[in-house]
Amino acid sequence: MKPIVRWILRPRVWRTFGLLPPLPRRARRGVASPRAPWQIELPPIPSELLTAPGERIDPVEQRAAFERKRLPSFVAMHYESCLWEMAAGWRAFLRSVPLLARADRRAERVDREPPRRRIAREAGLTSELRRYATGLGVGALGVAAYEPTYMTEPGLRTAVGDRVVVLALEQNYGATQAIPSHRSLCAVYDSEAESLELAVQLVKFLRAHGHRAHAHDKCDGMAIPYAVAAGMGQLGLNGQLLTPAVGSRCRLYMLSTDAPLALDDPIDFGIHGICDRCQACVRRCPVGAIPRQRRSHRGVVKIKINQKRCFATVAQVEGCAICMKVCPVQKYGLPAVLDEFARTGGILGRETDELEGYDWPLDGKHYGPGQRPRLPRGFHEPRGFDFDPHALSGVAGEL
Repeated sequence: MKPIVRWILRPRVWRTFGLLPPLPRRARRGVASPRAPWQIELPPIPSELLTAPGERIDPVEQRAAFERKRLPSFVAMHYESCLWEMAAGWRAFLRSVPLLARADRRAERVDREPPRRRIAREAGLTSELRRYATGLGVGALGVAAYEPTYMTEPGLRTAVGDRVVVLALEQNYGATQAIPSHRSLCAVYDSEAESLELAVQLVKFLRAHGHRAHAHDKCDGMAIPYAVAAGMGQLGLNGQLLTPAVGSRCRLYMLSTDAPLALDDPIDFGIHGICDRCQACVRRCPVGAIPRQRRSHRGVVKIKINQKRCFATVAQVEGCAICMKVCPVQKYGLPAVLDEFARTGGILGRETDELEGYDWPLDGKHYGPGQRPRLPRGFHEPRGFDFDPHALSGVAGEL
């Protein structure tokens, strides 16, 4: 299947697939996003869970790391392995190709359209953008200052303005609880396509108000640091953005713009304190790819995931994402987790099968708390996977 996937991703072929009608939403009901804004009310956060707003960052070291080496695109660095992953999950990938390609085609078309004449009234533009996003079904939206250290070379070339807007679209709840499975992998592709569609709509909105805007794909940079800076959540031990409403059960998309939007502030939701006491993702990762302790990496204090172990599992086990499934903030939402901690001092669902159990597709068995599947010899280096974290392929724009 790898040669077929490579052929589909050729720009001319990919654009042709964008002309095909995608599956209607009713046929995607079991994997499609609910397309609804998040409405939650947080209880008081216990003081012992509080650390600092957003993340701990050393701006001097962050800038020095950027000057030493620009942020590489994961897809560019591991292009052949990404092809291998899509080929392994070909059923989910092919099912979503028309939806993904159509969204890409619309993004390219919008980029070619010049902004309208600038409208003088700027007051209230941020509120109007939020209302528009809510009407589209965006879960949450945040605005952060443009930070080049979060962008790859393609993103640095295409970014416009000094603002970055991040949107979060909720992933299907039922499909996520079935992780890892074909259904959950379909939900990933489906919500990725829908989030790009929504980003394109927001770009059109800003251009209609006379401002430049550009929707960035995942090759262009990291949406998570911008989302943290915009107060949309905090970084979990699993390396994912944990939002108060749905944890990491969402897809993020970002767009840069020169629109004078009001900046949001980072927030301490108590998520670092919850993660330190929970560590379900650390204990339940089938390959032990998540360390227990944070450390400084490129000026940011965070967990450094073992990419080789993680991505080999993602590629072979229906996208894996067990670290997403077993997170109590994802399963129950932050308000319920905070209520449980305030009442008992414990983490909701910790070491229960309801939260931490999963079915392993490779052997069809169920593994509860304290149990992990036995991995076949050579699992971390499957034939043809060729994962090399030090090799740049120079094809950053092909995915």
